[in-house]
Amino acid sequence: RKHGDATKYPARILVVAHECDLCLLTVDDPKFWAGLTPLEFGGVPNLQDSVTVVGYPTGGDNISVTKGVVSRVVVSTYSHSGENLLTVQIDAAINSGNSGGPAMQGEKVVGVAFETLTQAQNIGYIIPVPVIHHLLNDIDMNKKYTAFPHIGITWQKLENESLRNFYKVPENDHGILLTQIEP
Repeated sequence: RKHGDATKYPARILVVAHECDLCLLTVDDPKFWAGLTPLEFGGVPNLQDSVTVVGYPTGGDNISVTKGVVSRVVVSTYSHSGENLLTVQIDAAINSGNSGGPAMQGEKVVGVAFETLTQAQNIGYIIPVPVIHHLLNDIDMNKKYTAFPHIGITWQKLENESLRNFYKVPENDHGILLTQIEP
């Protein structure tokens, strides 16, 4: 349903993108779209930027607005797919039901709320605009979702001191260890 309207409109799935935990939906009833103004995309928020997450958390019939600050922009593992993609960490709780709602910076969408750390307080994650753009551009170009490209390697970070010593990695150097190369 849309904000301010008690009518529940059925949605239809257009695309499911498991890798990035996104799903593209539409509503066929033109009454749903009446009076709505499309939101515009912004960029990736910077550290310490304020972000507002909007959604309908479980147990409520009204819209919920949560505000937080960007504490990290990093490639991390998406829990649904295990893929490593860009994420934005914010210090706002993303409650069950808020997932899928827009993350806003001013009047611009900077991401989609998608998960929270249940064992921590006030740590939530949003899927940033570059990931959303990849999905939308892929659909536009290929008329379907074809996924994210894979480089064909398996790797691990060289952070473990014993591993760094074994491979004689100099103290101030950083890197990764290639553990598998696909044919």
